[in-house]
Amino acid sequence: MKKFLAGIIVGVGVSVCSVTLASESLQAFLFPSKVTFHSKSDAREILFSDNDPVINYNNKTYIPLRLFSEALDAKVHYSPPTASSDHKNVIDIYLNPEDDISLQDTDNYVSIQHFDSKSTDEGIYVHTNISGLLQVNQSLEGKIIEIHALNAEQQMIGSTADIYMEGPALLNVGETRKLQTAIITKEFPTSYAVLVKDTWGLTIMHSYTDGMIMDIAGIAFGPPNVDSDNKALISSLSFKNTIEQDILIEPMNIELQINKIDGESSELIKSYKLPTLKGRVPAEAWYKAVLPPWDLRDQNGKPAAPGKYEIQIIVPSSLDYTYDGSTEIKTITNLARIKKWDFEINQDHQIVQLMN
Repeated sequence: MKKFLAGIIVGVGVSVCSVTLASESLQAFLFPSKVTFHSKSDAREILFSDNDPVINYNNKTYIPLRLFSEALDAKVHYSPPTASSDHKNVIDIYLNPEDDISLQDTDNYVSIQHFDSKSTDEGIYVHTNISGLLQVNQSLEGKIIEIHALNAEQQMIGSTADIYMEGPALLNVGETRKLQTAIITKEFPTSYAVLVKDTWGLTIMHSYTDGMIMDIAGIAFGPPNVDSDNKALISSLSFKNTIEQDILIEPMNIELQINKIDGESSELIKSYKLPTLKGRVPAEAWYKAVLPPWDLRDQNGKPAAPGKYEIQIIVPSSLDYTYDGSTEIKTITNLARIKKWDFEINQDHQIVQLMN
């Protein structure tokens, strides 16, 4: 049945009859029709409206893809053209197999449909690629999504808060996005769970290196991402433990600042204090912070003037920690290799240059 449905959907014509092609118009005709899908135990009629008509072009009938797919209990996801899609519209059709896994956090912030995982034994570790459709049910402001891999006893054996989603960085209520991520574990997962947490999300990634970390642990402050669709700058910050042993850190407070640069002087435009991070940081893992996007406005909501700016983090000069099972206090004195990034805003209120 799955192969049969897939064949039908491909055959219906994914090109939803654009009115222009290579600067030439296409002439199509309305084709009022009654379409019914018949299976062994069911018959489903597709209802069309003036906004979703059946048309005839070149003696071929074209049916709205979304209506047809949803009549077969399938889901259609559309993504606008991007550089990664070779500037083509992207249409994904998800059939509803009987064994489809759907995840939802306990507070119903997000739902993940058409969840798919593929695990590969790489000797010491198991590498699992994860994909699916994430639906935002409630505001995620100040929140972070975390996916756990579980064993047969429902114990967490791996976790990731580093999730890639196509499209703008900001997630709005009601949106559906394609997601991709990976989890590294020491055994094969048997199930998964999704959590939505405040500010700090955990990723466990066995055996990794990070050139920004100068001690056994520290802060990785990466270059901000420019969200052109929303005219926003989104920063990335993690506290990473690079060794094969859990550590317990003393409370650490970090502040994010946006400063306007004028020669040798600077003016504070906006600031944000992160919630305190403290306690256990698992071996070869990191906590990723949720930093609010900067919408190119000052603390009072006024658009930032054109010119040079810097985004920087204010961090403690040192951080005390202990190894798991030990009472001996040790100190990290070099918490962050990079603490600021410079950029420019032009007359059109757009970020035109980013550098460290």
